[in-house]
Amino acid sequence: MSTLRTSYIGNTYYKILQNHLLLPIQRIGLTPDQLTMIGVALAVLVPFGFMLHPALGCLFIMTSGLADSLDGLMARCQQRSSTFGAFLDSTIDRVSDFFYLSGFWLLLWSHPQRLSATLLMLAALLLTLMISYVKARAESLGAACQVGLMDRAARVAYLIAWAFLIAVIPGTFAIWIGFLIYIILAVATVVHRIIHVRQQLLPSHRSTL
Repeated sequence: MSTLRTSYIGNTYYKILQNHLLLPIQRIGLTPDQLTMIGVALAVLVPFGFMLHPALGCLFIMTSGLADSLDGLMARCQQRSSTFGAFLDSTIDRVSDFFYLSGFWLLLWSHPQRLSATLLMLAALLLTLMISYVKARAESLGAACQVGLMDRAARVAYLIAWAFLIAVIPGTFAIWIGFLIYIILAVATVVHRIIHVRQQLLPSHRSTL
């Protein structure tokens, strides 16, 4: 099962970036690491954007995700990919995940069920970290883990679509249902990845803490 990143849609998306955006950005003189920093800076603005209007929060997620896509693409095209670069990018992505989800949570800050919203946000954040940790831990043990619905690209795409719906649908229903769907999909991804890794490691390895 391919992820969104390796699907036809994902490949088409990266081809468009490479053919139409990469060269102008290279001419500006930006480096992959600078794009990474721009991406996280835009992520920090997401909560502030949501406080002004959900459409602005959506815009900041889109531009932050775009910068995150371009940094890796530029590194590969310039043959500047490195182990540290991948490590830095993955680390920064977790910071961005926090600010993305915080933006949605702030939309419910003044809601009477603020505690419930906080618990949902914490659950979503924990599961997001689990998705990434399971993959990182599996790969450190030599197992492949390119499976699951909610990989990084799919999560960002989901958040953009969710923010757009919130911007066009009055009330808080879209916020609540968006959190619930995100959590369900994230749980499914964590379970899928654990089962996938178990099938690879159980015959010859025992998991240790």
